[in-house]
Amino acid sequence: MPVIKSNAYGHGFLEVAKICQHDENVNRICVIDSLEALKLITKFPKTKPIQILSFYELDDKILLKLAKKPVIFPVYQLKQAKFLDRIGECSKNKIKIHLKLDVGTSRVGILEKDLKEFITKIKKLKNIEIEGVFSHLSSSEESREVTNNQLELFNKLVKIIENGGVHLKIKHITCSAASILYPHSHFNAIRMGLSIYGLHPSKQTTNNIKLKPVLSWHTKIIHVKNVPTNTKIGYDGTYTTTRPSKIATIPVGYWDGLSRKLSNTGEVLIKGIRCPIIGKVCMNLTMVDITNVPKTEVGDLVTLIGRQKNSAITAEDMANWADTINYETIDRINPLIPRIVI
Repeated sequence: MPVIKSNAYGHGFLEVAKICQHDENVNRICVIDSLEALKLITKFPKTKPIQILSFYELDDKILLKLAKKPVIFPVYQLKQAKFLDRIGECSKNKIKIHLKLDVGTSRVGILEKDLKEFITKIKKLKNIEIEGVFSHLSSSEESREVTNNQLELFNKLVKIIENGGVHLKIKHITCSAASILYPHSHFNAIRMGLSIYGLHPSKQTTNNIKLKPVLSWHTKIIHVKNVPTNTKIGYDGTYTTTRPSKIATIPVGYWDGLSRKLSNTGEVLIKGIRCPIIGKVCMNLTMVDITNVPKTEVGDLVTLIGRQKNSAITAEDMANWADTINYETIDRINPLIPRIVI
């Protein structure tokens, strides 16, 4: 069950969704909320089943549209179940739901202490079908002990549900890291997120599977100038040239998703050569030092993430420069930038 939430982790929601619709390995598609689900059913009327993972407004208009399609809803509040029950009655469709359990991430989910009473009440609703159960692991990227404890709790809660007379067809808890590191956690469905885009969720997974990033990010030089020693570059003059320098301006800034934390820290590739970002990253523009790159001119290709010749800049490189994680680096690439599927 590939996860394509949040603009497919920056890769392009509809572009990745189209690939999933035609891939026989994909059984259902995971999205974050009802609005993402609505986008899918609008674009793909004969869509594969859609699993909403987190939330949805209790909105009659939207949910009635989704009720007529193969959309599966998470439930972790009784009012959600009652609302969906009414939607099922109005649409004359039985609504499939998955109970979301909280095993320690403390975001959304039913707590152990509330589970038996919750099951007793929800079983009385006639227009919903409890198809499955799921949860989310908090530390599968880092802690084996915490993960195994949470898996143990998940198994315990599943038994409580089944002992309450509910048949669970589908059980799922794994993200990318858990899917790779904990085969015993697969149950009968896995939610692959970051890894389907060729990126590792943690250093721990690098020895278990070989992944190839599918995303590269490029722009072009729009201006070139030669400046003397002691020239201040950018807002507040945070960079000063120490030699006669050749400076290129590129039409990418923090609006586009190039973090301001890359100011005087990050690098780009031009003609296979790493070029430092100098001065502060602006809203729409960034300056780089191309003094060491021969015969550079306006229109030359600039690679922000990806490979040129024998050099590469990865999402992990960019994340390290910005003191964040690769998830955030790719997810914040502006959705308005065209995605080209090759």
